[in-house]
Amino acid sequence: MNNILITGGAGYIGSHIVEKLVKNKEKVFILDNLVTGYKRLINKKAKFIKADIKNKSKIISIIRDNKITSIIHLAAYLNVAEAETNKRKYFHNNIIGTKNLLEACKNSYVKEIIFSSSCSVYGNVKGSVSENRKPNPEGYYGYTKYKGEELIKKLSLKYKFKYGILRYFNVAGASASGKIGEIDKSHGHLIKNLAIQSLKKKPKIKIFGKNQRKRNETLVKHYTDGSAWADMHNKELN
Repeated sequence: MNNILITGGAGYIGSHIVEKLVKNKEKVFILDNLVTGYKRLINKKAKFIKADIKNKSKIISIIRDNKITSIIHLAAYLNVAEAETNKRKYFHNNIIGTKNLLEACKNSYVKEIIFSSSCSVYGNVKGSVSENRKPNPEGYYGYTKYKGEELIKKLSLKYKFKYGILRYFNVAGASASGKIGEIDKSHGHLIKNLAIQSLKKKPKIKIFGKNQRKRNETLVKHYTDGSAWADMHNKELN
């Protein structure tokens, strides 16, 4: 039997995954600091450990003591707007936290890792994209996810584990059991907002379009003027 660790397992995507794994009778461990996760989403048939991926020594103990063989890494701060105004917070959690998790796999039973990345690593593109398209993140949140991907590719060779990277677009829906749905209200998820507005007599959706061209141009300039923090973060990672 696999011992599967789900980081961020008390979140929206994590709780769905845990429910499915538990149904398949896998041995599941949930790691979550409950900053963006919810107690009510914790599956009672999984073992819950309240911890933070920024605490490397704690993560090492969890992986070794529970003989973890597989990791599904979902833990991250995910507010795109906040990432632009608090880069250091997102750097230490999304990038350094991921690095801590990967380094904790050294001399462990971990054989495989699945990483929750984002379509934001592609940047603003026209038309469809494929997995072969070169990443070009324009926002800082996307940048943290891209750096997480790079760390996984690099350290998978060093610590001998297999990996899979999932670049989500708009994730939506409730679980088949009907017990889990998107309950968070702070991130403005498109499909959830569309569903809510569709029930109103006068639905209204805010989008970035031609009528906000100046704002878009300002945001693009803000996102792409990032050489300074990129250099700083590369120094801290090496």
